[in-house]
Amino acid sequence: MDILNDYRCHSCGHTAEHWTARPAPEVMACEACGGDARKVFAAPRLGGKAQAPKAASAAPRPSMCSQYPMVPGLCHMSEDAGRMWVAKYKGDNRAVEREIAYQETKVKERPFTTEDAISHNHHPGGSTLAPDPVP
Repeated sequence: MDILNDYRCHSCGHTAEHWTARPAPEVMACEACGGDARKVFAAPRLGGKAQAPKAASAAPRPSMCSQYPMVPGLCHMSEDAGRMWVAKYKGDNRAVEREIAYQETKVKERPFTTEDAISHNHHPGGSTLAPDPVP
């Protein structure tokens, strides 16, 4: 029976998984550079040190109500509803059609709830989606 092993190349640092027969070879050819890739004994994501946190962006993305102050009510809408409202306010029929198509595909993936459309939030992203009800 084959087993799945992780191999890391010491030359280029490339890590790859390979199905190998038992006993697994200690060294394999690196698929990236052709050097020697040695078997990793701990799972790469579970062993070793934690990854450094990603740096926050320099400037936060502006909210829709600050981007379009002339459009009333945006701070009470989700980002999806806000995009539709802005397109209707501007009279941009192509943007309205694109948004309708986008929202229809989203509704097929996840049923719509009132919380998805109405909130009171002056931050990017509008409301957070309500969690799915527990059956």
